[in-house]
Amino acid sequence: MGSGWTDLNDRAVRAANIATNAFDLEGFDTTNVTRFPAGAGVGTAKKATSFVAFSQVTDVQTAGGEQQYFQWVYLEDGLQRQKPTFKNARSMTVTLDYDNALAWYDTLLNHDLTGDTQILRAALPNGKVFYWSVVVGFDGEPNFNINTNMQVTAQLALVNPRSTKY
Repeated sequence: MGSGWTDLNDRAVRAANIATNAFDLEGFDTTNVTRFPAGAGVGTAKKATSFVAFSQVTDVQTAGGEQQYFQWVYLEDGLQRQKPTFKNARSMTVTLDYDNALAWYDTLLNHDLTGDTQILRAALPNGKVFYWSVVVGFDGEPNFNINTNMQVTAQLALVNPRSTKY
């Protein structure tokens, strides 16, 4: 969704209580007017119409999110100080056994070509569901290693570093 509220901008969310031209954000409390100023959250939404399941996933790695700091020293005492500034951008790397006949293969190739933001959904065995807004990087070329299956790697850049959990 696109929103004037930075905490929600480019974030994957689920809609609830859907009516004509209106819906609630399932699981979000936007009553904190410091984080969600009145009138500033006007935005756009796009419905995810379908999902393609990844199969043959052998590994998922995440990177980024590390806290960065501004550091300084006062000459009079020589003590280094620091304050947190921002967190690094986040990404996921998904390794899959190569099979270009599976639906996810062409889907990843197409998303790589368009560069459009996509919704990644992870449905866990315990019933929890995670969503991320991602941009896909995928060349489809398998890696060849001795005594292993051929594998491909999808790079997923998180557009908003926060997942939405249900």
